[in-house]
Amino acid sequence: MALKLKTYEDQAKLSVWLAALGGLAALGVLVLIFRNASFEGSTIYVTYNPNGFWLPTLGVGILVALAAAAIGFFVALNSAGQRRNTRSALAWQAFFVNAVIITVVLSAALFFLFTRNPFVPK
Repeated sequence: MALKLKTYEDQAKLSVWLAALGGLAALGVLVLIFRNASFEGSTIYVTYNPNGFWLPTLGVGILVALAAAAIGFFVALNSAGQRRNTRSALAWQAFFVNAVIITVVLSAALFFLFTRNPFVPK
């Protein structure tokens, strides 16, 4: 069964589903980062084992969240504001939700980049 995206309403629905997928992946990324974060004193570190599966899992989560949200962002941008789109408001909502997801995931990735602390257990 092929997915038909000829109508702007279908594009708006797709962008909402992509926002949901990106949001779930972003939530997973945030949970992974803050579960391993240490807020002791004035220093903040995200400690992880570089030999384990934590870092590849985080990378896949960031990739899935950014890919889904970016595709949803542009699909919503294409269908939002079209005169023949009866669900233009849904497309605009998906557009802004995808923009927020992209911002949150990039912020989380930068937070991890600047606070990472690899630790190899003995």
